[in-house]
Amino acid sequence: MLITIAVFLVAFLVVGLKARRREASREDYFVAGRSAGRLNIAGSLFATAIGGSATLGVVGLGYSLGMTGAWWTLVGVPGLVLLGLFVAPRLRRYRVFTLPGLLQQIYGARVSTVAAALIVVAWVGVVAGQIAAAGILLAELGFGGSPVWMAAFTVVLIVYAVMGGQRAVIKTDVVQACMILLGLTVAFLCLVQAQGGLASVRDSLPPGALSVPTSDGFRHADLLRLLLLVGTAYVVGPDMYSRVLSSRSIAAARGGALLAALTLIPVALLTAGMGVVVSAVAPAIEAESALPWLMGNGLPSAAGALLLVALVAALMSSADSTLLGQSIVLANDVVGRVTTLSEARTVHLARLAVVVLGACAFAIASLHGQVIASLMFAYSIFASGVVGPVLLGLFGGRFRPSGSLALFGLCIGGTLGLLGAIPVVDVPHKSLLPVAGLLASVLVPLVATLLSRMFGRETGMV
Repeated sequence: MLITIAVFLVAFLVVGLKARRREASREDYFVAGRSAGRLNIAGSLFATAIGGSATLGVVGLGYSLGMTGAWWTLVGVPGLVLLGLFVAPRLRRYRVFTLPGLLQQIYGARVSTVAAALIVVAWVGVVAGQIAAAGILLAELGFGGSPVWMAAFTVVLIVYAVMGGQRAVIKTDVVQACMILLGLTVAFLCLVQAQGGLASVRDSLPPGALSVPTSDGFRHADLLRLLLLVGTAYVVGPDMYSRVLSSRSIAAARGGALLAALTLIPVALLTAGMGVVVSAVAPAIEAESALPWLMGNGLPSAAGALLLVALVAALMSSADSTLLGQSIVLANDVVGRVTTLSEARTVHLARLAVVVLGACAFAIASLHGQVIASLMFAYSIFASGVVGPVLLGLFGGRFRPSGSLALFGLCIGGTLGLLGAIPVVDVPHKSLLPVAGLLASVLVPLVATLLSRMFGRETGMV
């Protein structure tokens, strides 16, 4: 199994090295030359969405919450549908490289720069979640502990993203998507068969394990929170937008997003289902240890090896997309706003940012070590501040706020989200602060714009 993983990781580096010679311009390195077709977009969106949280995290949620744990992934389905049907056609009209670049054209430099800073900070948590998951899973090989594997995974991730750029990421994402679907399906079937079939598994489950859409541990309020904080990251997300902007046409972007949404459904059910079965077989382990336990104890060796390769593919595909995306944002939309750089220097700076941000993510993963918690930290900050201004910019029409009002909403929402995400802050109903921030980022600039129109003058808010 160790040899299989080593070969798999080396293959990533080979693909990145082959792609390096073609990634000299921003168009190539940032958005793959805007040449990706429908299947490539679908595979890349799917592989980006299925990372540590959708595998290790959802199996753990299935273990602790039952089938309602599948909602972590399922909230991405309506998100991708909205992205494909409504957002992609409008977004694809803009000749930009990043989400902050879109905000630059709509609102101006101030909104773009603040949003870019939020994305860079928040998405470090997303990459850290993938690194932490990789350490937990690869430690099951028995060669070295979790910190060693986190370091090895981070090195491969950084080298691959530095060399390959967006074209290499999208190219390998399609293969990784197929591996993820195959590995999870085989693992679930083997697990159920080992427990005597579906009927036997159903009889052995804890009470309420199959309850949907809610359960004792997962209420309607929890579902709403996931829809608003996690689901909206599929509608407005720098990694999602990089895929849309890499497409060759609006039709390719729309079809790819809808196909990716369809494929998320079986993955959500398979991963949560595996967690439910493990909860009946091994009721005394930690929730996020359910998947490592399954690979070491609940599957034949061949199925366990296939599952591990699929999981490494899931982690790498999600981590490389996220790390590359935030590095491009840092180089193009943060540093690029304060100094003038040539196109070649911007690409070089993005590669350097991959190294720096990858090291930061590794440090956070080493200190934190929890997958779902790292992801919720990132989504709480991002969704609270950025989602509102983007949606108002794309769909506000005559009620689109000014740049000053959009910036005001972004700052209010982002601050509330940050307060809700920081562990040391202790306030009543803290988990609702990111939701309040998201609503504020939409309502504050929208209401202020309506009032200014009613009174026939622009508000002076900054």
